[in-house]
Amino acid sequence: MKKLLTFALLVFLSLVAFKNFAFAQPEAVACENFYKAGDYRRAIEAGKVAVQKYPNSPYAHYCLGESYRMVGEFKLALEHLKRAERLTSNRGDLMYIYNQIGLTYGAMGYLDDALLYFSRSLSLARDLGNRIIQASALNNIAMIYNRKGELDKALGFYEESLRLQIDEKEKAATYNNIAVIYDKKGNYQRAVEYFQKAIEISERYGYYHGASVGKLNLGNTYIKMKDYEKAEKYLLEGLRGVKKVGDKYWEAVGYYALGQLYIDKGDKKTAKDYLTSAYNLLKSIGAERDAEKVLSDIRELEERK
Repeated sequence: MKKLLTFALLVFLSLVAFKNFAFAQPEAVACENFYKAGDYRRAIEAGKVAVQKYPNSPYAHYCLGESYRMVGEFKLALEHLKRAERLTSNRGDLMYIYNQIGLTYGAMGYLDDALLYFSRSLSLARDLGNRIIQASALNNIAMIYNRKGELDKALGFYEESLRLQIDEKEKAATYNNIAVIYDKKGNYQRAVEYFQKAIEISERYGYYHGASVGKLNLGNTYIKMKDYEKAEKYLLEGLRGVKKVGDKYWEAVGYYALGQLYIDKGDKKTAKDYLTSAYNLLKSIGAERDAEKVLSDIRELEERK
């Protein structure tokens, strides 16, 4: 359960690059506006029109790619982000594109590829003096080391990222990710404190997608604390939130967590139903490695007497 619930935190640090891109295409602007509003499905529709009308526009492919990523369509996201990468040589544009490609590879489970692209983004951000993308790249690099099990190294990168963040709104993702480290270290009370802080900031600034992801993570921690009532409360709230924005990946994570909750509660049938829903969703969006982990859990559950 830990592996599946702690490696998609980069959803919090999905940064919109459009202020750096000079748009001349109204369809791409529409994609951007829908994306900023959190309406990812309409962003995708606008992005499709944009890339059809301007097939050689890196900006159109970028918007469509990151919009696909936000709903968990990782194969399509990578296809368009890679296209955007090939279509531009502007270092400022590439700084953002590399970050998004890293996010997509990370969500797909390709950790070394993700680390490569985050490092490229960080290098350009330092050269260009872009503080926000430096913080984002450091956070995402930390996430990779977290997933590799190098927790102290991850915490160091998170703390470096936090030092670069000025506005409180920027800190929600890092608080969430620091909470994950404490969760993995078994310091659940400290993890709860940081998750709650991240959720409160996200809700205060209207970032309900991020708050919903935080609630799923918080619910996972409460399972480990054996506080099943709070676990179910936060998992269901988080699941409703990610489904509302159409985020299939985190919907799968929510089903997976509920499956683990019902395993702990001794309800094998309900647990299997939730795990199966998680597996089917992960397969459908191309998160193959995570799907295999869930399938392994299903088989293990079936073998239990």
